[in-house]
Amino acid sequence: MKRIKKYMRICLGTALISLTACQPDMDFTNPSADSEANYYNTKEHLTYAVNGAYNMLQRGGGWARWMPFMLNARSDEYVFTSGAQAGEPETARLAMYTANADLGSLSATYQDLYTMQYAANLALEKLEINQDGAFDLNNTEDKALYDRLRGEAIFLRGLSRFYLVYFWGDEIPDRSYVTKTDGSDYLLPPAAPGEIYKNMVQDFKDAAALLPWQHTNADDNGRATRGSALAFLAKTYMGRPILDGTAKAGDADWAAAKEVLRQIIEDGPYELVYNYRDNFTDQNENNIESLFEVQFCESRETAGFNPAAPGDINSWVTTGQNTMRIIEITAPNSAVSTRWWNGMPSLAIYNEFERDDAGNIIDPRAFYGMYIPNGCDFGGKDLNSDNVNAPVIWIGYDKLFYNWDEDKKVDTFAEWRGKWFGCRKYSKDQYEADLRSGINDRLIRYADILLMYAECCLEADNDEAKAKKYIQMVRDRANHNTETYNTTQADAGKSYLKGGTLPTVDELLQQKPVVGRVEGSNGDVICEGMELNSVRRILKHEYSVELYWEGWRFFNLMRWYNNPNDPDQSIMLDNLKNKNALQVEQTNLTGTQVFDYSRHLRLPIPSTELSTNTNMHGNSAN
Repeated sequence: MKRIKKYMRICLGTALISLTACQPDMDFTNPSADSEANYYNTKEHLTYAVNGAYNMLQRGGGWARWMPFMLNARSDEYVFTSGAQAGEPETARLAMYTANADLGSLSATYQDLYTMQYAANLALEKLEINQDGAFDLNNTEDKALYDRLRGEAIFLRGLSRFYLVYFWGDEIPDRSYVTKTDGSDYLLPPAAPGEIYKNMVQDFKDAAALLPWQHTNADDNGRATRGSALAFLAKTYMGRPILDGTAKAGDADWAAAKEVLRQIIEDGPYELVYNYRDNFTDQNENNIESLFEVQFCESRETAGFNPAAPGDINSWVTTGQNTMRIIEITAPNSAVSTRWWNGMPSLAIYNEFERDDAGNIIDPRAFYGMYIPNGCDFGGKDLNSDNVNAPVIWIGYDKLFYNWDEDKKVDTFAEWRGKWFGCRKYSKDQYEADLRSGINDRLIRYADILLMYAECCLEADNDEAKAKKYIQMVRDRANHNTETYNTTQADAGKSYLKGGTLPTVDELLQQKPVVGRVEGSNGDVICEGMELNSVRRILKHEYSVELYWEGWRFFNLMRWYNNPNDPDQSIMLDNLKNKNALQVEQTNLTGTQVFDYSRHLRLPIPSTELSTNTNMHGNSAN
């Protein structure tokens, strides 16, 4: 699926223009041309209808541009950079909790998620019509494909509902049908509280019943599976207090989530890949650990971005299948990398990783996912060559985070080394003149499933022994020796490849290290950190070091804050409340508001929606 671009032929609706009375009385419709009336009458074209819904994941409001910021910037794992403040202030405002209804990023994401909902409903409508008997439903093979396509469309509709409610709350419009052609229902009022939650639960259940665990045809790799639907169903149950407008703190459905996760673990085909790094490159996509990915490829038919000759970069997110993540939030925009670098990992997540007695990080996942001191090398640009295709020069952290000011004769980055980092996840480890990227975004991985199951064991059954078992499975993978898996110059000869240094869960309980603590340059405590003296705390820690910058940290913090059974409930928002101090310590940039759950749980309803839909109203963030 990744390499075949079928989306351009999708027909998302037709508008017939009524001619005025002064025009001749003629039929201007070409009966041989494609139209909604005659297009969806083959298996191929009905497949294209479903592909159209997938395509919205790759748009600018999806994971091609804005979604990585929408999901990560509000968490305590993220701080914005001076580059964002100067060149991409929308992303900075997400991180500062100062986003307002006029942000284009909000409008783009809101619009694209609703378009995905529309496209999914259109595909379901056309499949139900099954025009001209495109599928012979008495034929076993036809019926299997027909059901699978329905399952995919239902899953994608559920996904649109999940993210729309997560960002904007459940007092928003919702449809399980295609808008009427007469326009009478274009301006829907908000759904009743709790209605969308019920709909998304049903979508994920129905999709799981229709979808296979695996696709038999390699061309279908990357399409939704039963595991995709069940994984998001479990997320929905566990996140009920923040996804269901009728729910309150403590209303997470732990037992239901545990049963769904058990099905994935016992019946599904999933396992952890041996090498943690394989989850974030374009070399091992749609692997045995991945339950759902947004599919990207380096679309050469679109205009690209070349620092020496800029093209129309916005065409990437409208006609291509490239992701801009590699440009915007990976390596710093120093002379050797020429990226934009709008956000970086915070000191809170950097200090979350366990260390030895000398203060050295012992968890290889830090080095596989970040550009940090003593970490991987970067294939930097040869500053002595004007040839954009010249061979890269492999450099370490100190040279990557380096910027010489010729006028002042000083390296302006020097004072910030040790505080400035890059996100290596979904990044290519070398300079490229043409910064297209086709690295898939992994929305949910099996490692997350194991940790979610461990959490449900604690919450549903208070079973610490079983919870430790599944946490340990994730830690064991982090300990793997990956020297023979090293395929790039970036990691060559690095000591962290040897693995094997992380203590077990039981050893952590004995050692009780404090992780995540951040002290400012003046000695003030910015983040208290957490002593790993309980299985619950070790689980929180494992979520952080395994899944950082994959879009789930803010979601998890909101869940834990809404769990009165958690002894740490009252301190779950502390890092967010102290984020301005964290931001100042790392960048000297001020302006981040104190996090207020009642206002900042949601993002404001976009002004484009409020000005267009007279039946809509703002939410707590407006």
